[in-house]
Amino acid sequence: MPLPLNLQEVFARWPATVTPLSAPPELWSRITIAHRTRSRRRRALQVLGSASVVLVMAAIAVGMQAWRAHDPASQARINWQARAQALELQLDTLPLPPSDASAAVQTQSELARVDGYLQAAYDRGGAADEIGPLWQRRSELLDALLALRRQQNSSTRT
Repeated sequence: MPLPLNLQEVFARWPATVTPLSAPPELWSRITIAHRTRSRRRRALQVLGSASVVLVMAAIAVGMQAWRAHDPASQARINWQARAQALELQLDTLPLPPSDASAAVQTQSELARVDGYLQAAYDRGGAADEIGPLWQRRSELLDALLALRRQQNSSTRT
């Protein structure tokens, strides 16, 4: 006995007492709507998951940057000598104030003292852990002197 090839032949061979199940006409539209809803939900979850990963990575990056800013080892990576030279160039562009304030004189004398320590450290072949803090102090003093000079020049203009 050969096997039936299609569904109509199967239904034709069924006994008359068995009625085949009939699907309501709106069933396919409900199936389509459910499929679309699941697909949209899946896409939304993928987008939400991707956005979460991006936000976590951004938070980690910001946290690492903040941690590096307070890390003493990262402070050593600053090229204090280059920073001091850049500040000197900025100082040279500003005109000298008409009167020297006592804060500027004190800063300049401290700067001369640090320069002497730097020269002595280089003369005896000082290590980087000795020279680095001196360049950092020199940069800080130059920065303070630059701020004082800018303040004095802005006050003389008004």
